[in-house]
Order: sequence, then C-alpha cells, then structure tokens
Amino acid sequence: KPFFPQKVFHRGMTEKEQRNAFGRYAAWVDGKLQSNFYNIGHFVGSRPCTSIGMTVAFCFLCIAGLSQLTSESRGDKLWIPQGTDAQIDEATYTQFFPPLVRREVLLLESKVDNAVSKSFLDGAIGVHEALEDVKFEDDTLRSLCIQQPGDGHPCQISSVLGFWNYSRDVLNADADPVATINRAGKSEEDIRRLLGDASFEDGKLVSASSLLITYFVQSNRELDGGGYSDPRAEGWEEEALKMLKCETDQVECGDICTCAYDSPLFTVFPNFQRSGSDAFGSVIQGDVGLINAAFLIMIVFMAINLGGLCHKINSRILLALGSMISIVLAGAAGYGLSSWLGFIYSPVHSVLPFVILGIGVDDSFVIMNAFDRTDKSLSTAVRIAQALSHAGVSVLVTSLTDFVAFTISVSSALPALSSFCMYAAFSVIMLFLLQLTFFAALATFDAGRVSRRRIDCCPCILPKGCPCCPVASEEAVAEAAEKGLKDPNQLCCSTSKHEGGLVGNFLENCLAPQLVKPPVAVAVVVCCAALCGVCAWQASLLDTQDTQRSFIPDNHYLSGTLDKTDLYFGTLGTRVNLITTGGDYFQSQRALTEVGDRIRALDIMEPPTGDTFTSWAASFKAACAAGRACEGVTVDSEGFVANSIDYYPAVAAWLKGSGSRYGKDIIWVNSAQPSDGIAAARMTAELKSLSTVIDGELQLDSGAAVDAMIKLREVVRSWTDLPGQSVAYSPTFLLWETFRIIKKEMFLSIGLCLAAVFVITLMLVAHPLATFLIWICVVVTVVDILGFMNMIGLAIDSVTVIQLVIAVGLCVDYAAHVGHSFMTKEGTRGERVIATLGDVGSAVMNGGISTFLATLMLAGSQSYVFRVLFLSFFLTVVLGLAHGMILLPSLLALVGPEGYGSSHKNAEKVVSEGGPPNSTGAKTASVPNETVPETSEGM
Repeated sequence: KPFFPQKVFHRGMTEKEQRNAFGRYAAWVDGKLQSNFYNIGHFVGSRPCTSIGMTVAFCFLCIAGLSQLTSESRGDKLWIPQGTDAQIDEATYTQFFPPLVRREVLLLESKVDNAVSKSFLDGAIGVHEALEDVKFEDDTLRSLCIQQPGDGHPCQISSVLGFWNYSRDVLNADADPVATINRAGKSEEDIRRLLGDASFEDGKLVSASSLLITYFVQSNRELDGGGYSDPRAEGWEEEALKMLKCETDQVECGDICTCAYDSPLFTVFPNFQRSGSDAFGSVIQGDVGLINAAFLIMIVFMAINLGGLCHKINSRILLALGSMISIVLAGAAGYGLSSWLGFIYSPVHSVLPFVILGIGVDDSFVIMNAFDRTDKSLSTAVRIAQALSHAGVSVLVTSLTDFVAFTISVSSALPALSSFCMYAAFSVIMLFLLQLTFFAALATFDAGRVSRRRIDCCPCILPKGCPCCPVASEEAVAEAAEKGLKDPNQLCCSTSKHEGGLVGNFLENCLAPQLVKPPVAVAVVVCCAALCGVCAWQASLLDTQDTQRSFIPDNHYLSGTLDKTDLYFGTLGTRVNLITTGGDYFQSQRALTEVGDRIRALDIMEPPTGDTFTSWAASFKAACAAGRACEGVTVDSEGFVANSIDYYPAVAAWLKGSGSRYGKDIIWVNSAQPSDGIAAARMTAELKSLSTVIDGELQLDSGAAVDAMIKLREVVRSWTDLPGQSVAYSPTFLLWETFRIIKKEMFLSIGLCLAAVFVITLMLVAHPLATFLIWICVVVTVVDILGFMNMIGLAIDSVTVIQLVIAVGLCVDYAAHVGHSFMTKEGTRGERVIATLGDVGSAVMNGGISTFLATLMLAGSQSYVFRVLFLSFFLTVVLGLAHGMILLPSLLALVGPEGYGSSHKNAEKVVSEGGPPNSTGAKTASVPNETVPETSEGM
C-alpha cells in the first residue's frame, strides 16, 4: 500500500452526489495523482541524497548535449518562413548572381549651407579622401571596392561627386557646380536619389539639404559558425568608422545620435554593412548583466518570502539559493536536451532565462506553501510527501499545460520561434522534475535543520549558531511567548501569524470575503467582461509592422542614420530584380525589349526611366541602332538581330565594349564560347514607395507590400514569352514573406495553445465546469494582453509572437493553481473560495510578483527584445493575477462545481481499488496515520 494518510482527502457525500459522474471521475483522477505524488514525496523525503544524486546525474547527461549546440544568427535562417516563394526565388537568383557586394553608405547633412554649394561639396570630397586613406592591414578602399572605372574613379561609387571625378581640383575649377549637375542629363527622380530634400525651379536643381555617397565593396563573406563573416571588409569598415568617430564612447546624442566627425559644414551619418550587427551586438552584451541582476533579485525576494523573515531558524535563505540552483540546472538540462535533438540556438533565446525564472520560482512557492501547512508533529518525510501530494497536482497542471503549449508552437513556420519553444518546453518539463526531486530534497534538509534548531545561514558550524548570533532555546522561546514578548530568535520584522504571511492574511480575511458576496462577484464579472470587450476591439486593430528599426538602440549612431535616411530618402521605392533563366534569348528579343513597357503598365511600379529601370536588352538594341554594336551583323527592320548565329557573339562583343556596365547582368553558359547561349540574365525595376507616416514615423505598409509582391510575382511569371523561367526577386521580399504569414501564425499559435490548455486542464482537473472557468480566465487574460499591446503601441512581429506564446504559458499558472485548490476544499462555494485564497493565494501572488521582479530590470534596456519582454511580462502578471485572483474566485463563488472531497466517501477506497467508487458505495479500508522516522539519509 502506498504511504497515504487519511488527512489528504476530505469525506462526506450525499446519495445525490454519488450519482454525479463528473464528480466521481474527478475524484478518482485527483486521488490517483495525489497518491502518486505522495509516494514520490515520501521517497524524496526519506532519501534526499539519493534523490539529489540521481537528479544531478540525469541533468549532467542532458547538459552534455550542449556539446552539440549550434548557434544561428543569420536573419534569413531565423525569421524568414522556410520554403516560401521568396526563398525559392532567392536560391534561383543567388545560383547565378551570388551576393558579392557590401554597401557602405554615407549621408552628409548640411549644417548651415546648401548641400550643393562649392564649399559643401569640397568638404564632402575631403571625407571621401579620408576614407580612401583608411587602411586595414594591406587593404584600402581601392583594393576592396568593386572595380567599375568611370567618373574619374576606379571604384563603383554612387554620388554627385562623380561629376567632378572626386577631385577637389576639378571642383574648384568649376564656376557653377549646380549648373554642372543640371547639365548631366539626370532626371529629377535620379537626382533625388543622390541629394536629400532637393529643390527644383523650372526643372532645374536649386538646392539640397543632404548628400548621399554609396560605396560598393566586394563581399568575400564566409560561413562562420551560425553567421557570416568577412574579415577583410569588416576590418576596413571598423577602421573607417573609427575615423568618422562612431565608436560608442564618441557618439553624440541630443535629439538624434550622430558620429563625432568634426566638420563645420555637415554632420556625418554612416550606415556601413557591419553597422546593424554592431548595434544589435552591443545591446546584447550590455544586457547580459541584467540576467545576473534578475537572479540576484529572485534570491533576495525568495529569501524574504519563502520562510520566516529575519528569523534565525525559520528563514530560508539557503533554500532560496537552492531553488535558484535547481532552476539553473533545469534550464541547462533543457538547453542540453534541445541541443541533443539538433535545435538551433539564436539571440532571441536570451529571454528564456527570465521565463524559466518566473515559472520555477512560482513552483517553489507553491510547494513550500503546501509544506508549511502540514502537521509539524509528523516526520519530515511524511510532511514532504503530504506537501507534494497537495502541490504536485497543481504544479503538474501548470507545467504540463506550459509544456504542451510550447511544444505545439514548435510547428511554427518561423525557425526562431520553433527553436525557442522547443528550448522552453524542455526547460519547463525539467523544472517540473527538479522541483519534485532536487528542490524537494533540499527542502527536506532545510526541514531537518529547522527541527534541530540550526541557524539558517550557517547550519553546519555550531549547534547553537555563531557566537555572534546564538540561537535561543525552545524554553526561552516558550517563556517569551508566555510573557507576550517577541520571539528571541526573531531579529526584526515580526512575522504574520497567518501561514500565508501578510499576503495570505489580506487575501483570506480582506479580499476573499468581499469577492464571495453575490453583488460584488457579479460586478467583478461584468467589469472584466467589459474590459475584455474593449480589449477584443483593440486586438482586432493590431497590425503587422516592420519593426527591424526597433532592434537598433536609441543611443547608437545607426539610429540617427536611419532617421535621417527616412527623412530624406524614405519615399524611394524598392529595387526589384527581374531574372530570366535558360531558354532562347534570340527568339525572345522582342519580349525582352518590351519589359519596360510592361513595367510602365503596372500601377505598383515606378515608370521605367532613368535609374529606376535598367535593361541590358533594350540598351543592346539601342546600341545596335546607334552603330555602337552589331558591327557586321544583320539587323531586321525593327532593329533586332536577324540571325541566331550572330546574336550571342554580338551581345558578348557589346558587353566588352560600350555595354560593359551590363557585364554583370548576363551569365553565359560558357563564357569562352558565347554561342552556347545565356544561362541567366537580369534587369532591374523599382516598386513604388509603400511607406506611410504612422505616429509621426515613416512605416512600411505591410499589407500593401505583401499585395504588391504577390501581384508582381504573378505578373512576371505570366510573361511566358520571355526565355526560360522568369522570376521577380528582391531581398526585401524575404521580410515581406514574414508579413504575409505572421498574423496568421500568431493567432494560430495562440489558438492551438489555448486549445491545449483546455484539454490538459480537463484531463488533470477532471471536472468540465472547473476546467471551463479556468480556461475562460486564461482566454480573457490573453485577449486583454492583445488589446493592451495595441494601446501601448506594439505591433505584430516575430518578437511579440514569441512573447504571446510565453504569456499563454505564464497566465495559465495563476488560474490553474486557484482552480485546482478550490476543487480540493469542502463547504459552501463562498467558504471554499475564502479557504482557497487563504491557502494557495499567497504562493500564487508571490510567484506573480517574482516574475515581475525578474523582468523589472529590463524596463531600462536598450534592446527591443528585452523591452517587449518587460511589457509582455508586466501585462501578463498584472492581468493574469487580476483574473486568477479576482475574476476566477468571483466565478467560482457564483457557479463553482462541487469539490473532490464531496464526490466520494473517502480517499482510501480510491487508493486501494485504483478506480472510481461505484454508485452504491463499498466498504473502504482505512489507512492509519503514519509515524515514520526521520529521513534515512543525511539527517
């Protein structure tokens, strides 16, 4: 027979209640679970050293999986849905046109003068010359840049400075630089791409406020662990940023952050290829200390609330530290198990320690709350067994629902979310196991220390405590109590007489008696329903937004650069590559030259003029007509090459001469033998700007972007007269694919998680009405969180989706503990609600407060991920506690079901027979109260 005392269950059942099938089944399930947890607790309480040894050995076996840990930081491998059209098109594009370019962008904003004045342009050329002087090892700008002679410079550079060959001498010899720009034959649209806030009169440039220089540098990137690295280019960029005084300690922040480059004419705003990763990396490094601070706060909070505050014996500082150790072990083991299974580790996993902390501390409070309510005259092993028989079921409900909720989200199309949820799921299940074994074993040692009256902080030094802090004898304590004096072992801060402390006393004697009054309960339900209605309306307004900018800290120079880029160039469109692969290019000459006209007919595209559209096919035809190509080649009356034998050699000869700028746009089947044909070719066009101003900031209209991407893709694929396969591709499309599914992904993940919560809670709480009331509180909490997210300005993105999955897992805890505890109580609904809040209420409240404190340090973080985590946890704790501690008790007071104790005659029958009692009732066996000696190990 299992060690299972009579005290665990209540008795009493009417004939009518015997016929309640739900009640009998619920009692059977709860009885089985409590019986099993009692046996686990008795084993741990009797053999704490064995329990700890076995647990630690298993944890280290799991932790060994960290040797297989694979990190991943590439955005396209983390936040882009895998297998989408954009990824397929990217694979096609990079097969022929690999990413060989790094763009180094420099924006110069005028301080006092016109950005096209001679003095400003002279200063800009000075910055250019300074960049040319930057050297990293043996590399300079000229050795790293893409070679494209023209504009008086061997490198490919995009800037108006090319009109003067990037030479101060040429510029100084120019009497009217503005006139020179106007004579260059550039369209207004082309000039606006190079000069910010350009003003025109009668079609002529007059002034501008900023100037843009873009350097095209060779990319020699290579896969390095979970990311890309390009040591040569990155080294030169680092030295160039130092020259511009963009190091963290040099950045000047006022209304906007800028580099400290000294110039009376302009302010420098760089955006180099490495700038984004530098900004994000600096934030992550700066916030690592916050995780350590969170653990320290948790230890202090648990030391204060886990046992008697400032009491030499009853305080539990060491046990609080032990709880932290169990949480760290569980997290490491969860990480190891995920690594064994091959799941990647990404930067977003840095928020997981806060989730583990919140859940683990909550479980510790629930277990010790149950332990403190056991009969202190019993042996430690029996008390641990009784505590786990009561708290274990509640912890199982919350842990299993969290585990299943996270596991379901592993199916997400976003690799980062899928991996995060797998790590979280394993960490949660390991937390559950370690709380029952490792932490319960430490609680056994702590209880033994208390029974031997050893001081908390140094129990092994002297039996009566340190000489500087002696422990008062039991006789002295009893004498002080008789005289009405303070316990001599109480250093300060007298403790509450309520077992749940001040919080428990408030909940049981102040809050609960008010909630059970029908008018108050109805008012609470009505108010919560009204708030839920408002939040549901706000949740319906949640929209998908491009939040990449949010990952850049406000105090980084890149933040200022992006703001200025939006101001001056934010209305420019999105460059798109039109790719054709394989096929007969000779037969498709007409279709190839008509692409421009087809683009012009699309309302989503910029007119194909100037730099907005490049077409090697149209340029080749024009060159043939002008006599710059097709020498000795027969051309028909429409200007097309008439003979297929002549076509490909003519194109190849043109690319080596006047058409050299298009040399990288055509990939030959065999470059040494052009007559073998063209393997792939590309043209470029431009989508119209899809940005709108939202709350004073330029934001991409994600819905319009997705529609434009789909439309362009379908139209281009319909051009079947083009050679081979035709594809429209832009690197930006990868991000837009995320916009396409992220909202659906969020609601699908939340919906599946909520469904899992209902099923698991029904299986373990085992009463449909109780399950439904718990589930309703969870649903209302999630809806309210979504509504408040919209109110405080958050949008749907990859980070908020992760935080919402976390929120579902956390808010289950608050309602499930209360609901399960209510089912174990006897009496009227009101009496059971009051007893429930007095019993488990303080543990739930302390768990919620500890979760909030764990993330409190993140409020001042520069990281978008951590700021969203703080807001999400704040909403989850406040709304979860409000619904779990106020709404759910009100609902239970109004319509709560009968408890387990009133559904069967006694628990011993459930234990002995292993099934629900029959309707007639049978003679039950009695189990006498145990008198078990102290633990056999380590006591």
